[in-house]
Amino acid sequence: MEKVNILLSIYDPDIIFLRKQLESLNNQTYKNIELLIFDDCVSKRFDRNVIQEMINHFPVKFLPYEDHNLGYSKAFEKLIEYSDGEYIAFCDQDDIWDEHKIEKCVETLKNDQSLMAISDRSIIDKNDDIKIKSVRSTVKRKYLRWHTGDDIVKYNIFACVAPGMSIMMDGPFARTIVPVSKFTGHDKWAICCAGIEGIISYIDEPLVLYRRHGNNVSGVLNGVKNKEDYYKTRVLCQEALIQDLIKKYPAFINQRDVIEFSQARCKKKRAKMLKYAYLSPNIAIFEFLLSLIPDAFFCMFLKILKRKK
Repeated sequence: MEKVNILLSIYDPDIIFLRKQLESLNNQTYKNIELLIFDDCVSKRFDRNVIQEMINHFPVKFLPYEDHNLGYSKAFEKLIEYSDGEYIAFCDQDDIWDEHKIEKCVETLKNDQSLMAISDRSIIDKNDDIKIKSVRSTVKRKYLRWHTGDDIVKYNIFACVAPGMSIMMDGPFARTIVPVSKFTGHDKWAICCAGIEGIISYIDEPLVLYRRHGNNVSGVLNGVKNKEDYYKTRVLCQEALIQDLIKKYPAFINQRDVIEFSQARCKKKRAKMLKYAYLSPNIAIFEFLLSLIPDAFFCMFLKILKRKK
């Protein structure tokens, strides 16, 4: 059986959530696994004994500590560089995997001869209660209801089509995508690269319980305080991501539309944003309205959102 590296980055994890995640990894039906772990919390190192107690069905390798925090995306970049398996799987510290996840992803990658396999996922809360049984079944936007072999890169640039924990990919290929662009997450970058270079498979079955709680790293308006913040961290960062992607893949076939939409967003050209809105209708509508309202109103809107959380 081909070797699978599970890449787990931890940062001061909730011990209860992590134990449940580790238990689900330990119970995988696939037998040739190695768990690679990187602790990115410089100020509070996690007790490795907890992990060694929980994992007894396959070997665990701890990556060397860094003397500074790498951040979420660069932590996974380091894990990719240390991997040597035929396949790799991204893993977060607070989810729960179906016991057949690795086995079914490997089977799909082989059968489709694809570079990446992405599965459906369920959503659970902090109490493990299932809030959404199938994310796929709730998706309204047509471009997110994609299938194996579809061209999803042009959409993924603006709205990541899948979070990291639902991804498994070809190991040798994964090691060619580093360095990860500093303007996006490792999962979005991996999907873009895999979609340009080959086939991405979709598994229409929830193979992971994705935990959503108040401490999740991601969020559309996370860290945004005003309009300037939004344009700097969302619009300009995506423009820089596109440039990194084109630098790596000069023949990227959808680059014209992607560039036109991105530049329309940067320059707040509303008519052009609407022209290319098919790439991300939500972004086009939101930023169309954002360009019309004063910053004070937007700041008030952000405060209301924070109170609701």
